[in-house]
Amino acid sequence: MAGVAANNFELVEKIPLYIPGKPIQEVKREYGLGRIVKLASNENPYGPTPAVKERILKAVSGSDDEGIGLYPVSDGFYLRQAISERRKVALNKIVLGNGSAEIIEMAAKACFIAGGSAVIPRHSFAIGGIATQSSGGRVIETSASATEVDVEAVIKAVEPDTRMVYIANANNPTGVQIERDGIARLVKTLRDDILLVVDQAYAEYANPGEFSDASEFLGERENLLVLHTFSKIYALAALRIGYGLGNERIITLLERVRSPFNTNHVAQVAAETAIRDVEFVASCREKNQQAKDIFFNEAKKYPCTASGNAGNFVLLETAIPAPDLFVQLLKKSVIIRPMHGYGLPQHLRVTLGRPEEMEAFWTAIAPILGA
Repeated sequence: MAGVAANNFELVEKIPLYIPGKPIQEVKREYGLGRIVKLASNENPYGPTPAVKERILKAVSGSDDEGIGLYPVSDGFYLRQAISERRKVALNKIVLGNGSAEIIEMAAKACFIAGGSAVIPRHSFAIGGIATQSSGGRVIETSASATEVDVEAVIKAVEPDTRMVYIANANNPTGVQIERDGIARLVKTLRDDILLVVDQAYAEYANPGEFSDASEFLGERENLLVLHTFSKIYALAALRIGYGLGNERIITLLERVRSPFNTNHVAQVAAETAIRDVEFVASCREKNQQAKDIFFNEAKKYPCTASGNAGNFVLLETAIPAPDLFVQLLKKSVIIRPMHGYGLPQHLRVTLGRPEEMEAFWTAIAPILGA
């Protein structure tokens, strides 16, 4: 038995370690710095709204019905009801997760309980591969670039034991958005027994009518799961809450592998308030687009290449190795995300922040890049 355990541990040791963006407190401690500009984790610098904060305080204060000493509503009924109203999707087609990352893990548990493979494009959000391997599956990585996801390569990579295909639209960290024809091709071409997971964490940053929303195809493919999060435009990253949309059978399967009380009460009520604030979302979308336009124009002044047409971040390629540039910027009180761990050794991912934060970024990086 000891040998079996050792073999299992060896498999676990082969799973890539997820390394998040450096937190502000850690940088202050390590470098002895004061104010830090964090542009590393694609957080929304404008939220949450006063209404959300007020609802959180009420939940924490407690009452006969709620409080941090009580377990949350396990299935998140009231938040799912708010999502149902907002997204026009039936209540039994919604599942909640401790961030959308947990729903990816739930999908992997369901898919790889007896082994199998997942097809994932290169440079995709790391959790898709990590969840696959930690659930006993194997990853088939397909060709992709910093500016394109090859849908045909994904389809061709499918093997007999493939149980899941994971794609992100828009993709993190490259900011690549897949057009509707590409989504439709996956929906209609993949084998019926393969679960197609489309991660739409940044969907709300796209202009309405210009985004290829995979939930449009929920009625056409039984094994389709579309993910959303409250961590990005809704500015609830610290609370860890997300949701998935799928047909009733898929949601029922995910409920079987979901941990009880997986989403906490404070997160549920904050998200329930946030999803109803359409004006806040529109305002953040507009500010984000303005910041992106300014960023691309500023990047033209330097020997670098900016890319990524979706999300609240930009991928920046320079001649300097990403880890080196990352450290140089840390010393100047700016945190960004080096992408060498994603197979992009010369790229940085820069979250779009407030105007003063972006000014601080360019002030820090300009002397390093040179004109």
